[in-house]
Amino acid sequence: MKIYFAGSIRGGRNDAHLYQELVKHLKTYGDVLSEHVGDTSLTPDGSKGSVKNIHDQDVQWILESHVIVAEVTTPSLGVGYEI
Repeated sequence: MKIYFAGSIRGGRNDAHLYQELVKHLKTYGDVLSEHVGDTSLTPDGSKGSVKNIHDQDVQWILESHVIVAEVTTPSLGVGYEI
């Protein structure tokens, strides 16, 4: 099963440790396409690459996924868009 995990990156990384635990748990069910969201070393600046490339990659992963899990404690326009 392919899983897309959505969590705040640019909106804040205060819950990065929680995202990491959620990704770890989700990986017991399948392949987490966006596991980088749980990387505690990721800063609010986000992933390297242009905004367009990041958007296109995320949309591709969403289209490939069988399920989307979104952690929405931290407000995030990006997570809202993905949902």
